[in-house]
Amino acid sequence: MKSLLLLVLISICWADHLSDNYTLDHDRAIHIQAENGPHLLVEAEQAKVFSHRGGNVTLPCKFYRDPTAFGSGIHKIRIKWTKLTSDYLKEVDVFVSMGYHKKTYGGYQGRVFLKGGSDSDASLVITDLTLEDYGRYKCEVIEGLEDDTVVVALDLQGVVFPYFPRLGRYNLNFHEAQQACLDQDAVIASFDQLYDAWR
Repeated sequence: MKSLLLLVLISICWADHLSDNYTLDHDRAIHIQAENGPHLLVEAEQAKVFSHRGGNVTLPCKFYRDPTAFGSGIHKIRIKWTKLTSDYLKEVDVFVSMGYHKKTYGGYQGRVFLKGGSDSDASLVITDLTLEDYGRYKCEVIEGLEDDTVVVALDLQGVVFPYFPRLGRYNLNFHEAQQACLDQDAVIASFDQLYDAWR
């Protein structure tokens, strides 16, 4: 017990002696990166973008990777864009790119491509926007075992107008109202669209 107490006393004295001769450099920044931390980061400059039917829009998505990470740069980058359903239970494929290989799905064929502003730009350009393009899109970037995602909302600007059926107001159920809008090449306004029109 005495030897343990003596050892503790010596270490305290030695530490106190070192602290007198050593001054801390408070201006020096130390960056610590976890060894197993993420080496790929995906970001969007804007979480929501606006356009109008028939127009073009760019959904922003950029990725940053750690060039010092083990295996970085040896795998091809895979970029995948999907559209999220309103209940977030399903993803609809829009566009996939890996190197020179590119694939477009469904109604997006011939209307979507990567902006390609830089090697780290995964932004998606959609041309000739339709009413069905309104919604949330997910950008996923994959390199080897690393991946990250970001969600961008596309909102179509338009005119919110009241509809007066010939049989009088409040005589339509939801499906009839939806069909009446489709007959006029329109859709039922969402809560956000109605609120924005009210403001």
